[in-house]
Amino acid sequence: MKSAFSIGEFYVGSSVNKRNINIFGFIKDNFYERTQYLYKMFPNSDEGTLLYYEDEHSAKINYIVEKVIVEKKGPIRHFSISLTCFNPYFSDVDESRVSLSEWIGGIEFPLEFINDEIEFEKRAEKAIVDVINPTNIDSGLRIIFIANGKVLKPSLKNIANQEIITIDLEMNTGDIIEVTTFMNDKNILLKRNGEVKNINNYLLYGTKFLQLKSGINNFKLLAEKGLENLTTEIYYSINYEAI
Repeated sequence: MKSAFSIGEFYVGSSVNKRNINIFGFIKDNFYERTQYLYKMFPNSDEGTLLYYEDEHSAKINYIVEKVIVEKKGPIRHFSISLTCFNPYFSDVDESRVSLSEWIGGIEFPLEFINDEIEFEKRAEKAIVDVINPTNIDSGLRIIFIANGKVLKPSLKNIANQEIITIDLEMNTGDIIEVTTFMNDKNILLKRNGEVKNINNYLLYGTKFLQLKSGINNFKLLAEKGLENLTTEIYYSINYEAI
């Protein structure tokens, strides 16, 4: 179904510009076996991930199989595989990671006692990190808040555009909040005492699911109380339009 502004199609409640990818090839022998193998690998409506490699660059895109067509006759039988990508952008194969105010181990093995004091770990007081998005396409994030004590209303702010996400919740020691801000996947999960619970309703009104914007992003870690007890990890994969 077209969106109200005719710029995309609806899929799981979101309006995006889908991408169609067609793969072409041919079979020159063992026609029955190879045709059945194609249908087995690409069943209709199956979901998968297409990987793209060129020189040192690699990228991926998620797809749903639309259809597979194989010629029925001929000494060489051409085929086509039609894929629909509701998120039209390729992205990095591997996630990149940055950390804010993480704990760094202070001992290594083999261990030598030089004096009476030893530092087991120390806190890297890094409350701001810069992440550069070299493309013109916004990318989703995976934000993980980790509480090493009481933390009230953990937040992450992009100083570059003043956008902020705040979770209106008090975290206890050991709590982990995982926020995903991808297209068709915007969720907030709380991991507490071995249980996982969706807490999307704890997104503070007026704040938003942050995106990795084009250019320089200055992410700052904030909390109403207990900032010294908060560690945060940000994972991202750059989106690419022209592949």
